[in-house]
Amino acid sequence: MRYIFVALILTALTCQVSCKSEDTPAEVAVTKETVKTEISTEAAVPASAEEEPVEDIAQVKVETKQAEVVKVQAEAGPEKKVQAEQKPLDEKGVVSYVEGNVRKKSIEEQDFKTNVAEKTAVKSRESYKTMIKSRAELELSELDIIRLAPKTTVDLVALYEEAKDGKKKTDIKLEEGDLWAQVNSSDENNEFMMDTDIAAAAITGTNFRMSKDGELTEMKVYHGEVKISNAREKMDKMKAVSVSEFRQPSQTLGPKQVAGPKQVSLEEWVYIVKNMQKISFDKSGKVVSAGEFKADDSDEKTSWVEWNKKRDRSKGLK
Repeated sequence: MRYIFVALILTALTCQVSCKSEDTPAEVAVTKETVKTEISTEAAVPASAEEEPVEDIAQVKVETKQAEVVKVQAEAGPEKKVQAEQKPLDEKGVVSYVEGNVRKKSIEEQDFKTNVAEKTAVKSRESYKTMIKSRAELELSELDIIRLAPKTTVDLVALYEEAKDGKKKTDIKLEEGDLWAQVNSSDENNEFMMDTDIAAAAITGTNFRMSKDGELTEMKVYHGEVKISNAREKMDKMKAVSVSEFRQPSQTLGPKQVAGPKQVSLEEWVYIVKNMQKISFDKSGKVVSAGEFKADDSDEKTSWVEWNKKRDRSKGLK
């Protein structure tokens, strides 16, 4: 009689596992205590000396259930297991370094109220702000790295968002401060834009630095190439020239007749900035200077630059 009970219970367990195989398999912890609970109704049935002990019956049921679980997981294939391990779709990276006081908010909010810690998930439509003597590093999902110097604010307008043309588009806006970036994701299927109120830059496989204060915005390219313009919507339609072709407008000496007041349209431009070149422009969008810079310039010997180069080396970056 006892073996009949065991056979019925094993048949029921087999049917239960088969029904669950239609769902994504999960890790199942099976213990002897669990099985003992399932056969607790058998406790009232007297056992003869020739029948197997309850402990042996439990062991058989444990091994049977474990075998069924392994079978279900194998039939599901690796795709479902990988899918279960994926991050939520809105997570586009992680905060990989925090020093000092760093805060964030959604772009729509007014105040930076949320403190940022390492391992915090990074999402689109967020703003990050570093306070005095603070730094932060954002390691994005496409192996792109963004670092913020003290007193820097950036808006992550879009991170790898799929557009109508099928490309994944990233748009980051520097509100103020100093930003260091290693961009690796830009190719024919990805578009990476670095933006300010005055100009926008299309990034292609580049290590660059962008700084912005109240008067000037400057971009330096350490390796790679950047196309930057004060007319973002027309950037692809205008002819781009190298910053090496930039010439300061000559000054006219001596008195001259001043014409009456008239509206002056800002000259639109598109420049290509490559290895060890830079460009700076004022808050009206006028280019102030452009050309080459050197590794031994005083601005390249600051603690901020040295720290970034050290971080890059530790990650095997140029």
